[in-house]
Amino acid sequence: MDEPSPHCSPNLEMLYQCVADRRLQYENLLWQVPTVSLTAQAFLFSIALAEGNAPVAKIASSLLALIVSIISIMLMASHRLAERKDAKWLERFEQQELHAGAWGANGAVFEAHQDIADLGVGRMGNLLLLRQMFKVWVVGLGCFGVTAIFMILRTLVAL
Repeated sequence: MDEPSPHCSPNLEMLYQCVADRRLQYENLLWQVPTVSLTAQAFLFSIALAEGNAPVAKIASSLLALIVSIISIMLMASHRLAERKDAKWLERFEQQELHAGAWGANGAVFEAHQDIADLGVGRMGNLLLLRQMFKVWVVGLGCFGVTAIFMILRTLVAL
């Protein structure tokens, strides 16, 4: 898509590029959430697990860890939904434009189904379920939430 096709208007190409850029931005944001969340979780659990801290501090930090876990999952899901909508739009756009002949033979159809696409990472990748990393991260962040609940209960029982 370096040079515009004579059949495709510059406005359509600009629209396509804007949506493609936005999809990429949502994808980047999606994977920044776990990093920030894990940083917050580490700090909050260091307070909750420290022996010398008061029970109120342990409960408060565990409650905050639970909240961070929940809102991180929700934020990831929001970014994921926006990214998937743009990906599907791009795929439909390309299919319609390619079918109409506006993009010529150079237009590669965007693959909206990246979660089921073969990543070409070999046997180890298939064993690790690399195709479903969004689900893995949601479960992982959920485990932090469950651990936070456990820490709250443990602190309450110790009182």
